[in-house]
Amino acid sequence: AAAEEESEETPEEIRHLSVVPVASLDLAAMRALAYAASLQQPVLALHVSPAEEEAERFRGYWSLWGDHLPLEVVVSPYRAIVAPLVHYIEALHRQRPDLTLTVILPEIVPRHWWHRALHSRTAARLRHALRPLPKIVVTTVPFHV
Repeated sequence: AAAEEESEETPEEIRHLSVVPVASLDLAAMRALAYAASLQQPVLALHVSPAEEEAERFRGYWSLWGDHLPLEVVVSPYRAIVAPLVHYIEALHRQRPDLTLTVILPEIVPRHWWHRALHSRTAARLRHALRPLPKIVVTTVPFHV
């Protein structure tokens, strides 16, 4: 009877896909991608570009560096970043409801509080937008500058 109870409490294997939003190929993004790879689950890099020309340029940079990881590029002509990322992640979740999506956010952490205005708060806004969605885990990988 004890063995039956124990097996009922054993969690199911969780299948993950790590999604890493990448604005540029900087050290913060590299650290987040390295962390994602260390989880030994499939990894997808996700980039938002304001125009197709910029998207092609980023794909070129990616092919030089990260060709070993799949890259998806979303073109957002109105320079919006958070909404297109959230829509893509929601669509991915609808396509693959069996997966837990682990969104790994690179975040630059300035040494002094007054330097925060110099850095984008996109990671915080994206984390806030994704928090209420089911089967989506949000992890931040800080990069201290």
